Amino acid sequence: SGLRVLETQGAIGLPHIPEYATNNGHLFFILCQNIEVRTHLINYLNGQGINAVFHYLPLHKSPYYAAKHGGRGLPNTDKFADTLLRLPLFYTLTDSEQQYIIENVLAFFRQ
Repeated sequence: SGLRVLETQGAIGLPHIPEYATNNGHLFFILCQNIEVRTHLINYLNGQGINAVFHYLPLHKSPYYAAKHGGRGLPNTDKFADTLLRLPLFYTLTDSEQQYIIENVLAFFRQ
């Protein structure tokens, strides 16, 4: 992956698929260090014409379910809700569009 260098540097996390599993390839995500980095990266990519979005809204924090939730901490849910960023992935995504996305993610972390 063209983003592996950022994972090696500790800037992002990339998806890892264990040997025993398969990937249905319906989305591609990265994990940012925190919500602030993710927010700035989303804004930067959107400014470059790249539709990057966050993915998860914790159910236990929704207005409907908050009163039904027992109140226990769900740190993994909160972590992924704050750090997971979806990059564009769709059937007609060209190699040059993929490279443009990669180059812009790299550019964001170089600044």
